[in-house]
Amino acid sequence: MARLDFGLQIEPQYGFSYEGIRGIAAEAEGLGFESLWVSDHFFMTPESVDTSCLECWTTLSALARDTRRLRLGAMVASQSYRNPALVAKMAATVDNISGGRLNFGVGAGWKDVEYAAYGYPFPSPDTRIRQLNDSLEIAKRMWTLGRATYEGKYYSVKDALCAPKPVQKPHPPIWVGGTGSFTLKIATRHAEAINFAWTIPTPRFKEKLDEFRGYCEARGRDYAGIRKSAGLMITMAENETALKAMLRRREANKDTPYAQYLGKQQPNLVGTTKQVAARIKEYTALGVDHFILRFHFGEEIEGMRLFTEKVKPHL
Repeated sequence: MARLDFGLQIEPQYGFSYEGIRGIAAEAEGLGFESLWVSDHFFMTPESVDTSCLECWTTLSALARDTRRLRLGAMVASQSYRNPALVAKMAATVDNISGGRLNFGVGAGWKDVEYAAYGYPFPSPDTRIRQLNDSLEIAKRMWTLGRATYEGKYYSVKDALCAPKPVQKPHPPIWVGGTGSFTLKIATRHAEAINFAWTIPTPRFKEKLDEFRGYCEARGRDYAGIRKSAGLMITMAENETALKAMLRRREANKDTPYAQYLGKQQPNLVGTTKQVAARIKEYTALGVDHFILRFHFGEEIEGMRLFTEKVKPHL
């Protein structure tokens, strides 16, 4: 198994300023986190009129200049929010600005209210996943060929140029996010890593990994050669007393727009630092070697420090 490492997820839709994100990134670098990931959304909810939501790719471009070691990526970029050839060009640019630190995280897209608000078509899940396949075919050609041509059912390019090429060769690692069967099959064709997030318990996680292994075998792809990543939403304190106090504070704020939105995605790790370490070991026993951690909004630095000091040494 590849070495165990940890990343941090940032959700700009919750209201982060760029200064806040930059400060969190600096702390993550100092604590030895391997990666920082940014979600790809335009707003949190239709009611979030006054809640800031920085755009994903421009945020990554800024972080590429403001960090030195962290690997950077979207978790995940929604493939149908932007023309795929343009995304490939943008990704190559970010890889150059960062000196070869881009992880190309991509998925089919899911947040229908954003599609409707921005005037984008929102086809069926199967169609969106087939579009994802076309997008990745185009990206790989643009990153590796002098002139890229691809005729797909949904997206096409003809003699498309992309210079400079990405720093990473043959191209930035492709991270596919999702758990659906069709998505897993696409991952066997294109991905260097796959991420499962955010609320999957370990028994279900094992089922999906077994399913993915079967698809790899059917395609002749080395299952062990694809990194397995878990996105974990963590509510954590050093001891039971502190944890109960934290949960009481959450309950008192349950009517805020952020809490109501988050209520649709309950944390999959709630406990003391010792309990969280034990739960993470359940995932590593399944072959997971990368974890993308998501802490409560506004508690990222505190959470990273506690994790680094009290959880990581026991893994």
